[in-house]
Amino acid sequence: MSVWLTAAAGLAILAFAYIRTFCPYFSDDCAYMLRSLKLGIRLTKYAKSKPFYSILECFLDAVKRQPNKIFIHFEGRAFSYGEMDLQSNKVARALQAEARLKEGDTVALFLPNEPSFVWTWLGLAKLGCPAALLNFNIRSKSLLHCFSCCGAKVLIASGSDKLL
Repeated sequence: MSVWLTAAAGLAILAFAYIRTFCPYFSDDCAYMLRSLKLGIRLTKYAKSKPFYSILECFLDAVKRQPNKIFIHFEGRAFSYGEMDLQSNKVARALQAEARLKEGDTVALFLPNEPSFVWTWLGLAKLGCPAALLNFNIRSKSLLHCFSCCGAKVLIASGSDKLL
């Protein structure tokens, strides 16, 4: 019995030395995997206990609570939650009617940093359309490549002189 125990202990020491020599980060990797597993279990429990709460739902709750509160300040103009909600509703209705968008259709946004970007994005979220946010500074081949890669049905661009 003691011979087998000694052999098992020797093999364990040999395996430990081998792992320590050829896989120096093995213990760190195991600790990371254990932490990731624990986090995954916690996230799964949290997802089951609380329903998904999207940015759009958060925005709509804020509109109900405080429609006159300022949502965005832009170049000396203030936009309230209520104004942004009305504008996003207009965008949603227009895109649904003119572009025949339905839930799941991808739309590419090629807009500068301005309030119309926000209410357009919110309008798309209300329709259930994912938005591909294209960098406003790209041009020609890069823009065509990004548009073709995102699989968008529609491209929404700004009519400002900044594009030229």
